[in-house]
Amino acid sequence: MWFALVRRGTRALACLATAVAAMAAHAQGSPAFVVGQLVERGGAQADYARDFMAGAKVAFDTANLGGGIKGRRISLVQREAAQGEAVSQAIDMIERDHVEVLFGVSERLLPALATSAEIARRNVPLLAPLSGAASASDNVLFTRPDYEHEIVAAHNRLRQFGMRRIAVVSGTGFDPQLGTRLRGALSNKGQLADTLDLYTLGSDPGELAARIAPTQPTAVIVAGDTLAYASIGRALAKRGWYGFLVGLSSVNPQIAKEILGSGYSGGMLLVQTVPNPISGNARVVREHTARMKQLLDEPPSAATLAGYIAATYLVHSLNAAGGRVAGAELRRALQTRVDVGGFTLDFTRGNRGSEFVELSYVQGG
Repeated sequence: MWFALVRRGTRALACLATAVAAMAAHAQGSPAFVVGQLVERGGAQADYARDFMAGAKVAFDTANLGGGIKGRRISLVQREAAQGEAVSQAIDMIERDHVEVLFGVSERLLPALATSAEIARRNVPLLAPLSGAASASDNVLFTRPDYEHEIVAAHNRLRQFGMRRIAVVSGTGFDPQLGTRLRGALSNKGQLADTLDLYTLGSDPGELAARIAPTQPTAVIVAGDTLAYASIGRALAKRGWYGFLVGLSSVNPQIAKEILGSGYSGGMLLVQTVPNPISGNARVVREHTARMKQLLDEPPSAATLAGYIAATYLVHSLNAAGGRVAGAELRRALQTRVDVGGFTLDFTRGNRGSEFVELSYVQGG
């Protein structure tokens, strides 16, 4: 615990130092490229956001060691904000800190930022938000698929495993018609499971579990956050159900295991939107592992790899565009296709650069 606190404190000081360096550099007329991250203060994504940016910072530090973006050093500015402060804080970062890209913003801050006319007018793109929500804003570029794609892909994978009775539970904040659309889409493609039961999570997970458990589904997909996922799993276990509990990429596995408790013996499967950071064979996975060890001395995770991939994409696309693009030109430069090392992000056909999904088994204990 003590070492973790020291490491986090050191990282916070490093972030402060980079922010100060960025402001000083601009004061001196340096062409530094400033990346800004805005995260929700005290939000549920705090741990994920921290790890995502740790991976991104490793990629940026690596680029800086090689000369930055065509000679422009990359600087980071990070802030926390309440939901109601998101737009004003973002504009202050743009005006005061000279942020050119908003990078890795929290999911709950994204709607206000994505629809802000002030941010759009300044031609500041939002790259790699920590969200699987849908957004039609043309200045938002997601480096991961949306939640609906995750659910469809998870369902198809479960069918490949031979599972023929699957339940889908839509949690709070998810479209209650999501399951119906899923059933319709799969039916049109001839991919409907033998039985696909649809449920909506209300205020009582126990009541829902009492309805689901007697049907004995082989797997239950939970379209919800960590609390929804773990609460449903715990309630199902009390009803004697121990099938596969499937969660989206928004679920924190460590917290979910704590809520489920040591007595939970069902299977835990979680969606990952990047290759396995431990056993993946892509070159970017190997490079990320080596850089994490070299520059941060921390183990890799799905979150750090996601940040590393997004940051590497940013560096590569701006280098390819000449390095000194800004405003509308910068946004256009990001709407490209880059292989970051056996993993491709493609924004030439829309604002979703990747549809990569795989299921990962979570070890208990």
